[in-house]
Amino acid sequence: MSLLPVLTEADQLAGVYGIATPVPGPPTATEALVAREHQLSVIFNTIADVTFVLNVEEDGRYRFIFANKAFERTTGVPAEKVVGSYVDEVIPEPSLSMVLANYHQAVTTLERVIWQETSDYPTGRVTGEVSVTPVCDEAGRCFRLVGVVHDITKEKQAEEELRLSNERFAYALKATSDAIYDWNVTNDTLYWGEGFAHLFGYRLGQNPSPFSDWADYIHPKDSHRTVTGLLHTVYETTDTFWEDEYLFRRSNGSWAVVADRGNILRNAKGQAVRMIGAMQDITERKKAEVQQQAMAEKLIKQNAYLQQCGFMVSHNLRAPLANALGFADLLSRIDKESQVFADSLANLRISLRRLDDVVADVNTILSIRDQQDADLTEPVALAAVCRQALEHARPDLEQCGGEVLSSIPEALYVDGNRAFFLSIFDNLLSNAIKYRSAARPLRIEITASWTPGQGITINFRDNGSGFDQEQAGGDVFQLYRRLHADVPGRGIGLYLVKAHVEAMNGHVSVLSQVNVGTEFTLQFRPRADENLSD
Repeated sequence: MSLLPVLTEADQLAGVYGIATPVPGPPTATEALVAREHQLSVIFNTIADVTFVLNVEEDGRYRFIFANKAFERTTGVPAEKVVGSYVDEVIPEPSLSMVLANYHQAVTTLERVIWQETSDYPTGRVTGEVSVTPVCDEAGRCFRLVGVVHDITKEKQAEEELRLSNERFAYALKATSDAIYDWNVTNDTLYWGEGFAHLFGYRLGQNPSPFSDWADYIHPKDSHRTVTGLLHTVYETTDTFWEDEYLFRRSNGSWAVVADRGNILRNAKGQAVRMIGAMQDITERKKAEVQQQAMAEKLIKQNAYLQQCGFMVSHNLRAPLANALGFADLLSRIDKESQVFADSLANLRISLRRLDDVVADVNTILSIRDQQDADLTEPVALAAVCRQALEHARPDLEQCGGEVLSSIPEALYVDGNRAFFLSIFDNLLSNAIKYRSAARPLRIEITASWTPGQGITINFRDNGSGFDQEQAGGDVFQLYRRLHADVPGRGIGLYLVKAHVEAMNGHVSVLSQVNVGTEFTLQFRPRADENLSD
């Protein structure tokens, strides 16, 4: 306390006045509680999680007595509107019933209770992990609840998006007919979609499975190219795409033609970490492509036949027909008793015979085409067919003193058409006899052999007059191609030989030398030796 003088106008002491300053004493309990709660509110308002305090009322209701600023940021409800309100006035259903039950549990058990709840607030739908901790008085009665809410809305949204993405991926795996896979390059494992079992019949014991399992199912002829090519692309390049076609073994042992395409995911250093891809079974498509190719080849052959027929009609058929018409017209205008009439009548007969020969050739060619279209195949015993052809040629061989040496194995069979092989041997024997050399006796050698992986080869060799291949040029098997003008013939025999051989998917070639002889080589694919035995 301070005392100060009071003076008169004459500066005489008239009295004193005092100023008292209160001296601070120890704080009361109420003041201490208020200060502590203020400090706590400051701390709670700096916390990112929602924090609130509830007073437990006598009637079992719960009243907000504190809510931090995070409450307003999260829910959009101002704290001043929350404090003093009951819980059922702030929290909406259907969360309210669950919240009240958890509050009651905390009050009765005096233990902390934790749960997740989702509620709709002005800020939107909020999902939080909630915990309430009971606060007890000296008597052990819970009179307050302190709550904390950790906002996990974004995490839940990410989980839901991931769930939906996985669900879409799962449905995509079910919907597609491809075998979709995910190769974890780091772990060297493959995760397979359901299409893998559907396409190839495998029931995986484990999924993901080792990368080597896939490699083991690839056909040996494709394995090195496919596996090495994939590993090179993944580990030694920066490419992000790989594709290949290869044979893949099904569970039943059959082989599927597979088109495989994959996208490679790389890290910032360019290292491959994953590859997402799909295997597609294109076996039926490949079969269709082969069939289309076969049809195209068939159409080409048919077109060639039509061209040959057109050639015969325009060239070979027209000439004898024009001659016949000319002689017929002449016969109507001359004396029947004259020599001219007789000569013209003879020439008419010759023209008609030539016309008949051409018509017969057309029928023969059309017959060959029809038989080729029918694709009649059977296991043909070459030795037996050759003997039958030799019987046909025996009279001519005996007349010219020719000799035939045949060394075809009795057990050698070829898948083909027996009539075609008989025609081939008949025509080759006929040509050899017809174009034999006058300087020496005819000698014919016929051999046949089987070579693994190459098929069957038939060699027909004679020591006849031969022909100059360089001078002949072009295709000596062409229809009506005559190589010996001094010997009668129509030039259809070698054409028939080639047509028959090619109809059975074979190939024929010829080597000839004047005054030495001629050799025909007939080759047939490996599939034709299936019935070969020792």
